[in-house]
Amino acid sequence: MAAKPLRLLHAANLRLDCPLQQFGTWTDEVRDIVETATFVAFERLISLAIERDVDALLITGNSFDSSVASLSAEVALRNGFERLNERSIPVFVTPGHLDPIAAWDDIPALPENVTILANADDTPVDLTDHGRLLATLLPVTADSAVEPHELDNILAARSTHATDRPFVIGLALPMRESVRGNLATRFAALDWLACAAGDNVASHLPLTDGTINAQEGPQGLSADESGPRGVTLLELDSQRRVKQTTIPLCPVRWEQITQSLDRVTSKDDFLERMMAAVERLPSPPGELMRIVHWKLDRTTGESRGWEMESAIQELTASLTELTDQPDGLRYIHQIQPLDPDLSLIESAHRELLTEFLLALDRRTPIERSAMGRWLTEAKLSEVMKSNRWESWADSVTPETVAERAQQLGWQWFATIGKK
Repeated sequence: MAAKPLRLLHAANLRLDCPLQQFGTWTDEVRDIVETATFVAFERLISLAIERDVDALLITGNSFDSSVASLSAEVALRNGFERLNERSIPVFVTPGHLDPIAAWDDIPALPENVTILANADDTPVDLTDHGRLLATLLPVTADSAVEPHELDNILAARSTHATDRPFVIGLALPMRESVRGNLATRFAALDWLACAAGDNVASHLPLTDGTINAQEGPQGLSADESGPRGVTLLELDSQRRVKQTTIPLCPVRWEQITQSLDRVTSKDDFLERMMAAVERLPSPPGELMRIVHWKLDRTTGESRGWEMESAIQELTASLTELTDQPDGLRYIHQIQPLDPDLSLIESAHRELLTEFLLALDRRTPIERSAMGRWLTEAKLSEVMKSNRWESWADSVTPETVAERAQQLGWQWFATIGKK
């Protein structure tokens, strides 16, 4: 008997109410887009599940950051799940490193359509529709063994479905720190494995012949998470053919563009080339804002002043004026100044510049907690509006400070002696 067609949505790394990386000052309208970006992406996910009439929504890890204890994130989750409950759409959730099971247990009164899979030995769950078996879902880790004979046992226990081979879906659980490093990865006979994308994902998963879907978050939080981002729609037809479709949901999109300076004759010429690069970017529906990080590149020794902060600020302002649409798609541009050619620096200062750059590389790593303490002790909050201070302080990292120090060092050594 052929299996009933199956349609699922897989999401991960929702990170509700987690802040997007700081990228400078902004207007109230832009701030509203940034601060609500993760919530908008989640609302779009819920609406998409309803529109596509999916059989279930799978969410694997990092739905929120429990260290923040955001009431807004908790309310958004409960409201979204309630909307799905009204449509009888089940939700299967696995905790992540940011949202451990203890944090989920603290959320009161989740709707009855929500199932939290927290342990690898939890009983497999049959996903059915009017008594027809659609799929079997089970939580797995790298040390979960799902052998073919075990699947036979699962089937044998279901006499009403013994003639149907279920479509078996594994939902990855986060690996405990206590078992990292001395883990023997086992084989799991899965058809599809849903997990959250992240560092060393493969080392946290069992071996399987099935398709592994390492899902990115529906909303990027920094320039490292660039491009259109969303969720995966899994469709299984009556012949067990699998189709996967990525559906963008992010309201704020990050992009990284490297722009060559070769044969650039003027600022207007450069702006024209940058505008052409912007126009080549894809335009998925639903975007409200793009944050574009530019890296300048050259193969010749001519810098034409683009290593100077003042020139970069002027270029940024002109590019923003050409692209930003206050009544439409908003643009934020960050342009990294060109590293000056060493030949531009007087020979007497080159050794000093080298020592300066080496000192930055040899610096003792700074913990984020120490950075926060220094910012507080500097009392910068007294000269900034409270809402801007909180957003700015949350985004300052040792890495961004070191990068800025290097840029200022290049600029200072390139201009010293010219005054």
